[in-house]
Amino acid sequence: MTATIKTNNPTALRRRRFRLASMEALGFIDHPGTASTWTTTAAPPTTAATPPISQVAPVTDPFADWQPTEVGSRLLRGHIRWGLLSASLLMAAGLVGIGFWIYQRPAALASEALIEVHASASALSPELIAAQELNKGLLDQEQIPSTVIAALLTLDAHARDLFEASAMLPSSKAASRTLAANVATEALDASRLLGTSYAYRAAVIPILAAPEFETDSSLVALDDAARRFGEWQSKFDSVRSALPTGTLTPVTTELAFISGDLDSLQTRYLDALRKGDRSGAITAVDDLSERLTAAEGMLFSELSEVQAKIQRRIDKALTTIELLVS
Repeated sequence: MTATIKTNNPTALRRRRFRLASMEALGFIDHPGTASTWTTTAAPPTTAATPPISQVAPVTDPFADWQPTEVGSRLLRGHIRWGLLSASLLMAAGLVGIGFWIYQRPAALASEALIEVHASASALSPELIAAQELNKGLLDQEQIPSTVIAALLTLDAHARDLFEASAMLPSSKAASRTLAANVATEALDASRLLGTSYAYRAAVIPILAAPEFETDSSLVALDDAARRFGEWQSKFDSVRSALPTGTLTPVTTELAFISGDLDSLQTRYLDALRKGDRSGAITAVDDLSERLTAAEGMLFSELSEVQAKIQRRIDKALTTIELLVS
């Protein structure tokens, strides 16, 4: 007997027949036949309709037609502008070289400037030694030597060269720049003091010499005596008024006091001659000579102090040069 079961499942139930040969052999079934059993076949899930394979666009393999090639030979056989490539490489190399040169340039300039400073300092050193000898002669009674002006001009030139060279040193060489500037400053100060002191001394010494006025009224006319005294006084005042300010100020001040007393001394001298008083005339002339001699002593005293000041500057400059070039 065969049974059919209906179900709401859209999946149809299929009946499957099979023979039970073993049961027939054992006698459980009198008449061989068929037995029914039930199997369920699940229907496939409902999905969208799949297009036929013929309607799907084929996927192209990007490497389907790839074949290995030799890159080097391709480049050699290709149309390559070797001239342009070479020019580009040369330009790149040039730019690299220029960049390296610019990078190294500050250090090179600093080295060159330092060499120039050392050379200028070395050239200045013998000029400072020569200035020492000139400074020793500052207290001599002789007139200014002809070599002083030339020597001082040379000293000034070398000192200014060193000063200009020091200004070229970069901030990385600040210590050397300071030393060089100090040397130049000391040398210029020593030269200035030495030059003005020599010039002052050369101008003042002649007017400090005691004048030789005639004291015998019988040997000189009163008008001639007055003229000679007036000429000397005019020369004295001319030199004194032309002296530079700020140089040996005590001496300049003393000369101004003497100038203020000259009219009185002249009156005393001429009155003594008019009266025939030789003793009075000698006293007036001697008083003037004493004032001039005292001023001369003051001059050399001040020059001695200036000499020591100049020597200190020269010594300091020479010592600093040793530090600079070492």
